[in-house]
Amino acid sequence: MTMRELEIQFQNAMNELQASFEKQHREWQQSYDALQQQLEESKQREMALLEEAKRREAALHAQNEQLARKLSTATSVPQQHALVKQIKMLGAHLDALAKDAATFNHHLQNQQQTAGNFSGEQH
Repeated sequence: MTMRELEIQFQNAMNELQASFEKQHREWQQSYDALQQQLEESKQREMALLEEAKRREAALHAQNEQLARKLSTATSVPQQHALVKQIKMLGAHLDALAKDAATFNHHLQNQQQTAGNFSGEQH
């Protein structure tokens, strides 16, 4: 084999190697680009899911707060309300006044009986 033939074979081998390298590089680049696209789409889905989860969490939190307020109002003992306390206080004052009135009436009846007894003895 002559030097020229060796040079041609070497050049052909180098061309095949270059073509093979370029083909593999294109395939790798396409694969890389596809993976990059999948990653971007996955990140977008993740962000959408996170935003939806945050919206749902906020809605559930607001609903829980509302239910807690309702439950607190529903379970609070009526005696704890200011109006009920005032009514009970007025009731206690009225009871005390009624007791005082009964005592006063009893005292008046005793005085009248005593006065009647004294006036009857004088006759």
